Amino acid sequence: MLTWILLIVLLAALVVLGTFFWGKIFGRGEVLPPMDEPETVIEDNRRRVGAGQVDGIRFELVPRGYRPEQVDDVIEHLAWQVNEANRRITELSRGQRD
Repeated sequence: MLTWILLIVLLAALVVLGTFFWGKIFGRGEVLPPMDEPETVIEDNRRRVGAGQVDGIRFELVPRGYRPEQVDDVIEHLAWQVNEANRRITELSRGQRD
């Protein structure tokens, strides 16, 4: 009987130590620090897109991915820039033909 009690205590100690070291090695699943307000993130993303810093775009994480309004705004802004570039190219090519 004493052997069983010692085995259970040893097993419990191993579980506690294993959990502690697992948390130290792989982390405890801390939540990321909160980002700026969504409007601030949208404005920052617009500035980055306007400056051509597409790698600097960031989105706030939500349970199913990213905030859709932030992604939609970046896509809309990128589409606007592409349309403006295409319009400018058309104007310049017309100017060269004349």
